Amino acid sequence: MKDSSEITAGMDIYSVSSLNRYVESLLKREPTLRDVWVKGEISNFTHYNQRHMYFSLKDENSELSCAMFENANKQLDFRPSEGQEVLCRGDVGLYVPRGRYQFVVQEMIPEGIGKLYLAYEKLKKKLDEEDLFSPEHKKPIPFLPHRVGVVTSQDGAALRDIINVLTRRFPNVNILVSPTSVQGEGSAESIAQAIKLIDAEDIDVLIVGRGGGSIEDLWSFNEEVVARAIFHAKTPVISAVGHETDVLISDFVADKRAPTPSAAAELAVPDKFELINKLDGERNRLLSSLRNAVHEQRNRLETIRRGLVFSHPERFLEEYEQRLDDYRSLLCDSVRRAIEGLEHRLEVQRERLRALGPVTTMERGYSVVLDVDGRIIDSVDGLSIDDLLEIKMKDGSVKTKVKEVKR
Repeated sequence: MKDSSEITAGMDIYSVSSLNRYVESLLKREPTLRDVWVKGEISNFTHYNQRHMYFSLKDENSELSCAMFENANKQLDFRPSEGQEVLCRGDVGLYVPRGRYQFVVQEMIPEGIGKLYLAYEKLKKKLDEEDLFSPEHKKPIPFLPHRVGVVTSQDGAALRDIINVLTRRFPNVNILVSPTSVQGEGSAESIAQAIKLIDAEDIDVLIVGRGGGSIEDLWSFNEEVVARAIFHAKTPVISAVGHETDVLISDFVADKRAPTPSAAAELAVPDKFELINKLDGERNRLLSSLRNAVHEQRNRLETIRRGLVFSHPERFLEEYEQRLDDYRSLLCDSVRRAIEGLEHRLEVQRERLRALGPVTTMERGYSVVLDVDGRIIDSVDGLSIDDLLEIKMKDGSVKTKVKEVKR
């Protein structure tokens, strides 16, 4: 009989742990098994020491072991219960110590709300891809609007809160309300129509919203028709739906999101009395700066008044007279040197002129012949018999007549 070493010779032998870890690594590398949504009914639910949750998800044909650890389940806003239908998002993995395939849950939603959540995520992705959420499309909220538009229920507490805050913060503001239904069938179309109607009016900023409620109550503000009406409005829009924790599609599309309707009113207009106090403070600071500037200039004037010019003007004038004498002396010296330089240059030019002039030339035995008009004759061309000429020499001149012309 062969022993085990002979049978397994040349084979790769895994320990149980190493095989489980290898399978776990395969599951982790499979992208299809990451961030998966699974729907099912909770079974065998255990909340171990109020920390980690262990349960199964089952349908009519199968079960899936699940674990939801403390960091994930403490974000839940409901308590899971046996038999409850839920949607879970997580990763498929392997619990190595027991070699058990399991689903590690990161997020859990009750099945009814889960359908709405998936629709919300789908529309959010679609509008985001169309750039309806892009910052470059956001219009600035005016600092001091004259007219504020409001789209909400005429009978809701949100309208009263908005009006109370607006009139308290800035009593002069004009408020224009476009009433609409904010929940139930047809409410999304009603909200969109109300936005279009009031956007055609002469308003500076528009508040769109309602008070708190369940996700179903707020759902109209997650509808595409409302999102596109907000996006296409020419008036800057503040979205104010529900409470601070409620984030809806209208919040992403609007130019500004407010956590509540009252907060939207605070964003829409400044506090008039704070502005008055601020203006008073600025005026006081300006007056103080002016007083300080006047005081500083008065001190400078007093310093000048006590200076030499006003206290002893004769000394001031004597000093400047002395400077004037110095400048006059410097100017005379400069003029004299300039004249001497020019005289020297003139003498040099005079000597050059004398050396090149006709007198010097005639002293060397030459003479100058002139016609009757005093023009120098330098060629026989143009001369005729009996033309009168004057011949200048170094010691005098003679007049003569042409008897013969030779060329």
